[in-house]
Amino acid sequence: MAAMRGTGRFVLTVLLAALLLAVLYLVLSALVDGYFGGDIYPDGAVPDSWAAPDSWSEWQAIVVVAAGLLLAVAAVAACALLVALTGLALTARRLLRENVAATLDSARTLIDEARGTAEFVGESAVGPIIRVHSILSGVRRGMGAAGAAGRRFRGRR
Repeated sequence: MAAMRGTGRFVLTVLLAALLLAVLYLVLSALVDGYFGGDIYPDGAVPDSWAAPDSWSEWQAIVVVAAGLLLAVAAVAACALLVALTGLALTARRLLRENVAATLDSARTLIDEARGTAEFVGESAVGPIIRVHSILSGVRRGMGAAGAAGRRFRGRR
């Protein structure tokens, strides 16, 4: 399988190199034909065919038209990108507004439930423990006071 990948890569490289050489040949032939009087593309062989530009002003006109077309394509692409980004921003804003509001409501409900649970535990579990502790503390103080009173009376004899 690795040999197939290597062979496929080699074939692709050869094809792309041949394509590059063909494009370079065509570009150089157009320049030689147009400016140096070469006869690589004979103009008389095919009447009414395109001939390479004969002067720099013709090349300038071609470049200006090509640049204008590229600028128009770039402007359309930029407008499409702007529309797509605006749509994305509006969608993200709507999702955040709806989902964040729902999440905040859910968090608020959870906090209220936790507060209610804490109050319930405080009243039902901790409250009786505090009452028992208070009673025991009161009994202990009462016994301490009774013992202290007994010592006072014994000490007077």
